[in-house]
Amino acid sequence: MTDQPITVIATIRVLPDHEKAAVAAIHDCVKASRLEKSNISYQCHRDVSDREVFVFVERWASSEALAEHETTPHFRAMAEVFRAALAEPLHVRITREI
Repeated sequence: MTDQPITVIATIRVLPDHEKAAVAAIHDCVKASRLEKSNISYQCHRDVSDREVFVFVERWASSEALAEHETTPHFRAMAEVFRAALAEPLHVRITREI
């Protein structure tokens, strides 16, 4: 049984010397993620007052869809770039509309 759609809100802080690689990986992942069948929407925003902070807002058809997304080559490539690029641990909230 598939559960109802979920929204993922993930925040990252990128080290200044890794910005170019991180932004390129983000762009690639956003573009490919939007093509996934179970993706409802996928956006990444940059904080206007702190340019090192990026906020992902993603909608997925289900928790299973998110788990599947995390196995895709584009997600794994971005995660690999983030291993060196993040200034602090990733902060993720998985939510459902009330």
